[in-house]
Amino acid sequence: MKRSVWILVMAAGYSRRMGSCKLLLPVGEETMLRSVVKKTMLTRADGVVVVVNAEFSYLISEIRDLSVTILSNNFSNLGMSSSLRLGIEHLSQIGADGAIVLLADQPEIDPSVIDQVICRYEHTGAPIVQAVYEGKPGHPVLFSKTLFGEFQGIAGDQGGREILRKYAEKREVVCISRPEPEDIDTFEDYQRVIGKGGCRN
Repeated sequence: MKRSVWILVMAAGYSRRMGSCKLLLPVGEETMLRSVVKKTMLTRADGVVVVVNAEFSYLISEIRDLSVTILSNNFSNLGMSSSLRLGIEHLSQIGADGAIVLLADQPEIDPSVIDQVICRYEHTGAPIVQAVYEGKPGHPVLFSKTLFGEFQGIAGDQGGREILRKYAEKREVVCISRPEPEDIDTFEDYQRVIGKGGCRN
């Protein structure tokens, strides 16, 4: 069954451990943010929403020319939950059936894995579908619209973890036989990931 599924890219953090805006670091010939967003556009998702930190408005210029919806979060200081609530509220308003949550600091993300998650949701209608890498749960995570209301109760940097725990028994998984894409939090993380050569444009 075809359902309207949108990708929600979380790009509103402060890069505190990096010391500068990590989303502007080069990945191939583009910035990390642009590289990740362009990968999402290669999937079968119906659309892409990118939530950026209002304090870093220059990030908008990195992706303004792409066919994505950009939301500016004025409350990024309240943690990832504020960005999730903003994004989910927008998707509720446009009538999306599902939201795939992705992190903008995972340049190794594979568009084919995103498509596998979407396909599993279309076939099962499960409230949650999550990619699991060699037994380790990771991103992307798809939340059905039946759970959109749950996001109003999250706070701080917990993201969707509490919702995942609450509905764990109803979760469908997509098993991926390779390591999970790394989060880039420090410059050492960045050097290691780029050195692997797995996130070229």
